[in-house]
Formats: sequence, structure tokens, C-alpha cells
Amino acid sequence: LAVQMIFYPIDFLGINAKRFVTGSIYGCDVMQPHGLLGWQGIVPAKAAKMGFAMVSMVTTKLVDVQETFMKLDPNKLATLLSIEVPDLARDVGRSLFPRWSVSFAENHVIPKLTSDLKYAILEFQHNYLAGFVRCMQGNLEKILDMNEFVTQYYVKHKPLLNQFFLECGNKELAFLVNSGVWFGFLLGLPQIIVWALVDNIWSLVIGGTIVGYATNWLALKLIFEPVLPVKVGPLTIQGIFLQRQAEVSTAFADFYCKYLLKSKLIWNYLFTGPKKESFKELLTEYNVERIHEVAGQMGIRADLLDDGVVRSLGTTGAKKVLEELPKHVHVLHDHIDQTLDLQPMLEEGLKSLTPHEFENVLHPVFQEEEFILIIAGAVLGALAGALQHVASDVLRKGKARTKQWKQ
Repeated sequence: LAVQMIFYPIDFLGINAKRFVTGSIYGCDVMQPHGLLGWQGIVPAKAAKMGFAMVSMVTTKLVDVQETFMKLDPNKLATLLSIEVPDLARDVGRSLFPRWSVSFAENHVIPKLTSDLKYAILEFQHNYLAGFVRCMQGNLEKILDMNEFVTQYYVKHKPLLNQFFLECGNKELAFLVNSGVWFGFLLGLPQIIVWALVDNIWSLVIGGTIVGYATNWLALKLIFEPVLPVKVGPLTIQGIFLQRQAEVSTAFADFYCKYLLKSKLIWNYLFTGPKKESFKELLTEYNVERIHEVAGQMGIRADLLDDGVVRSLGTTGAKKVLEELPKHVHVLHDHIDQTLDLQPMLEEGLKSLTPHEFENVLHPVFQEEEFILIIAGAVLGALAGALQHVASDVLRKGKARTKQWKQ
């Protein structure tokens, strides 16, 4: 039950009263899992806090986001995206001009252009795209906050955060469940002696409470303590989770690269996330610079250009491009994912963490409301003790009636 309470239910179940917001991260509320009468899984209730803790470790200790995105070759991306430019230009054109004019240009103007002019257009197109990739790389902090992206994604997809902890901590969670049998048995032996001497319901209830409390407390301690290896004679003792650092590092890196750090999701954040206006402004400024650059190449003096008109053109162009571009960036996803190649970087980085640092990969899920999880064991132990007394009482009375009947 304690393990189930960590992850479920995904949404609050019960009367949503006397339930408090304990904080906010990137506009996402961190909730208290319990209310006046009801419960929400600890991980879903605190998804913002836990998601932020995970990704901030990635961005501060494992991956330099700026350096990683500089691995992308602007010319390669421009070449890949150029395949989509005709369709993109058509979509943008139709949003700015009458459809007949776009069709006329496609069918009667472009085919009649000279080879030199076509080459010049293609060269400008390539340089424009490659230049904007460089512009994005140089202003990455303005348009992409990786911590915000991952945190908000986890909050919107709470089952995914559950899945992350369930996959990375599967053996520890199984230990927490299975240890109840062994610890309960060992700790219950003294209770049998007490019950034999003091045959009343309170001996079983109090004993069950102590056993349930101690079982969950001891299991949680053994998962994470001791943090550093301790030699006890020929044995080396360390927290169960910390012994699996290499194994968990692989699972962590695989999960993040499969479900989160994907080109498709990052582009979607750029287009629709909290920084979308910054992205639009960056493209606007880039357009304005290109308009001035082209005007200069054509011999038009800068003082002859109307700044208001130029900015209006840059803004309108940026707005229309960003409306249509999401339909066309799919050609970049495979290349970006392969080039960034984050899995080995994450895995090796996690393996190199100190035990104290690595502990924070999973420990937060147990630290949050840890007392409640232990108390849950105590309450269940008390209920089990009460039921045990009732059952034994029923059996004794049944035997007595049987004996009387035989007599």
C-alpha cells in the first residue's frame, strides 16, 4: 500500500478540501498529496518539484545545454530543411497573398527565371536558413529553458514521471514490498510471545503498529543507507540503490533520451511554450537584419529605408513563418537526435557522480511525505493485529461450541 500511495492515484481522489499548495515552479503548483479526506499519489502531486529536481541535476552536473546544441551544423540543417522550403513558401504565401497570385507565381514566373537567378535564390535561401540556426544557437538562453521544458512536460504527463521512477527504482520498490514479509515475520516473533502472555486485542494492535512502523522504516533506511560503502569484516555494506549506480545510470539515460530529450518535443516547446514570443522576436530581429543586408547589396541606402515598414515586414514574416514552420521541421528530427547523441553523455555523467550526488536520483520520491509512508505501515499493522485477534477469537469460540456439541 505504501508503494501504491507514492504513485497513485494520478489525480486527487476524495474531497478536495483543506489541501494546500506548498510551492510553485515555472507556474506549476506543487501540491500537498492529502486533503481533508482523500489522497493523490506523492509523485503526481509533487510532479513539478520532482521533475525540476531531476532535470536540474541533468543541466547542472551532466549536460552543458549550450555546448550540446553547438554540435549541430547550421549548413546541414539548412540543407535538410531546404527540401521543405517550396511547400513552406507556398503556405506562407497563401496566408499573405491571394491564392491565385501564388499559383500564378508558381506556374508562370518561377519556371521562367534564369539559371543564375534560380541559383541566387537557392543560395540566399540556404544562407538565410543556416544563418537563423546560428542565430538560435547564439541566443539559446532566450528561447529554450531546458529545466522549464522538462518540468512542465512532466506536470502535463504525470504518468510518465511515475514511469521514470518505476523503471529506475524497480528493484528498490520491489524490495520495499517484499521486505514487509521478511521483516514482518522477524519483528513479529516477539509479538507472538507477548500475545501468548497477554491475550487481549490491545497486545496485538500495539504490536502490529510497532511491527508495521518498524518494517517500513527499516526498509526505507536500507535502500539508501549507508550512502558510502562500509566494511564490516569481510562484508561491504551500502544502500541497495547506491549499489546499482551503473545499472540505474543506463536506465536513466535511456529513459530521458527516449521520452524527453527529443527533437520533436523541443521544437514543440519553441513553437508553443512560454518562450514562444521570445522565439518570434528573435526571428523578427533576424528578418530585419536580413532586409537591411539585402537592401545594402542592392545599393539602397539605409537612410532611405522606412524603419517602421522594415520592422512590419520582419514581424509579419516571422509570424507567418512560425505559423507554418511546425508542419515542416519533421525532416530535422532524426538528424538532430542522432547528432546530439545524449544517451552516452548522460550515462557516463551519472556513473561518475559521487554516491551523495547519485542518491538524489531516486531518494526524493521517498523523502517526500516519508513519515506518511511509515505511518501507513503502522496503521496497516494495527489493523492486521485487530483482525488477527478477531479471527483467533472466532476460532476459539468455534472450537468451544464444537466441543460442547460433541459432549
